[in-house]
Amino acid sequence: MVNAQKKKILVIDDSETNLLLLRVVLEDEGYEVELMNDSRKAVDYISRHDPDLVLLDLLMPGMDGFEFMGQLKDTGVKGRFPVLVVTAYDSPDNMQKAKALGAADVINKPIDIPSFINKVESIVN
Repeated sequence: MVNAQKKKILVIDDSETNLLLLRVVLEDEGYEVELMNDSRKAVDYISRHDPDLVLLDLLMPGMDGFEFMGQLKDTGVKGRFPVLVVTAYDSPDNMQKAKALGAADVINKPIDIPSFINKVESIVN
């Protein structure tokens, strides 16, 4: 369970099902959760807000997760908060590329809820 001060987590995924699942899981653990289904809008959101963690899908239309992390890195926004990639796009190359772009870690879908919560807690606390 999270401290009394709620940590803010931004979840970026184009799947409504994944967004809702992650919201329920994270809110049950006491986190404040913001959902976005468009990574381009998320860049704007991040410029005005300061999340404690960003959960990011890689495969999205428009701007994929790699492009999103690259844009954060290029604008200097990356570093204010960790990015945890949550993806079904499982491969060693993708994991390496995500970490090179600044991801704190990569979790594969379907997620194991207890392991996922442990990972989130270890990153934000």
